[in-house]
Amino acid sequence: MFNRRSRACFAALLLVAVWFTTGEAAQSQDALAGDIDAFVERVIATGLTPGLAVGVVRAGHVTYAKGFGFADRESGRRVTPDTLFYLASTTKSFTALGAALLAQRGLIDLDAPVSRYLLGVAFHPSLSPDSITLRDLLTHTHGIKPIGPVDFRTAYSGEFSEGELLRLVRLHPAAPGGRAFAYSNVGYNIFSLALDVRFKEGWKEILQREVFEPLGMKSTTAWISRADPQRLAMPYEYRDGGLERVAYGKADSNMQAAGGHVSSVDDLLRYLAAELNDGRIGDRQVLPVGVVASTQRAQVDQNRNFGPFHRTAWGLGWDIATYEGDTILQRFGDFSGFRSHVSFMPDRGVGVVVLSNGGSVSSPFTDLVATYIYDRILGKPDLVVRYDGRLTTRRQQVDAIKKDRATRQARPQTTPLPWAAYVGTYESEALGHMAWTLDEAGRLTVRMGLARGNAEVYDGSQYQFRVDLAGSGSVVTFVVPDGATAPTALRFADQTFLRVGLE
Repeated sequence: MFNRRSRACFAALLLVAVWFTTGEAAQSQDALAGDIDAFVERVIATGLTPGLAVGVVRAGHVTYAKGFGFADRESGRRVTPDTLFYLASTTKSFTALGAALLAQRGLIDLDAPVSRYLLGVAFHPSLSPDSITLRDLLTHTHGIKPIGPVDFRTAYSGEFSEGELLRLVRLHPAAPGGRAFAYSNVGYNIFSLALDVRFKEGWKEILQREVFEPLGMKSTTAWISRADPQRLAMPYEYRDGGLERVAYGKADSNMQAAGGHVSSVDDLLRYLAAELNDGRIGDRQVLPVGVVASTQRAQVDQNRNFGPFHRTAWGLGWDIATYEGDTILQRFGDFSGFRSHVSFMPDRGVGVVVLSNGGSVSSPFTDLVATYIYDRILGKPDLVVRYDGRLTTRRQQVDAIKKDRATRQARPQTTPLPWAAYVGTYESEALGHMAWTLDEAGRLTVRMGLARGNAEVYDGSQYQFRVDLAGSGSVVTFVVPDGATAPTALRFADQTFLRVGLE
């Protein structure tokens, strides 16, 4: 048995051991942070994103959170871990978690048909709402064709009322691929309609109450009007040789359940801590045991590659993928001027957040920062050589984007009609109004509610223009009868718009 002196010596030795262990851990963490800093600074130095916010959670604790570059280059406002970025499709993981929480409390039944919640709502004759469940809507197995009035109006134009959307559901026919997994927004949009009908407060307030308040995500919101404008990251896209500020394409009306929140690295690290610990943050169980885990279980198979990730299944709101042998759950998002990477490796207890405001050219670098962090934490060899090569590859991808833009700019910008002939308002029952105007520089501009952008000639001989309303281009074809001096209609997104007036 230890005497008093022996116990004192043992306690001293234990204290020294703890001190050395803690000191080594601190040194290791400092080295990791230094390496992340250096790599992210290399990405910023490419000039292909104004800013990045980066965070890491390990074993339930935030171990890294930092901002780089500018949230707003014009004002000189820099990115911090508290900067608010638009998340786009990362929202799907929030919506699905909210659904699982409601189901756990018996407030909804994920395996009930959508017809139970949208009583009397007409669907397209090719679809049976009695055979489509809420779970089908959340797992992309509903068989409803996307890119129609419900998803377009909620994500882009913002021109709708709840009643209008319910009436427009019938214009979405069955998808060509049937009930096979097919990722899109429309299932989440129709699910949110079901919530809006079932609960008077609507889907936004439901997620605020069920998800963000318990998790302490105080800055995350589906209302742009509630966000501090001095914390919002501004969007940029590559234009004419460099990054240019673009219009902030989101307002309260087009923040939707498939892509409709702004959040910060600080908030998202709390979210990932709960995801890695089945609803627990620190020593508190903030969400019911088992609910978070239920969203991470595979619901349907998929077989897609996304950059270095191979996606094998879909849970509730999460892509389930592999990265060099490790399981990784992820939900990314992109929209004009923004890209979000939110992921975690459940078996490793590690989660990573990377947010950028550089648009399409920054997208590959966002994932590159995340994989670097995972590889560095997992102690993979030859990181310098590997990531020198990967940076080169990403620059080549960006070069391809630049080349495509140069090709577009080289197209003849002429058509058989003068620009003024196209000016006017065109209307579609499905997608609403599209207004074509001439700006002060004489360029054709397009507006559909909140969505707006410039038009460039795609094929003048066919009266075709390329329009960029949400960060990606689409072709508009005008209908010009023989001998006419102005269009009578146009075709866009598989819909016909009739000319109804002059601007």
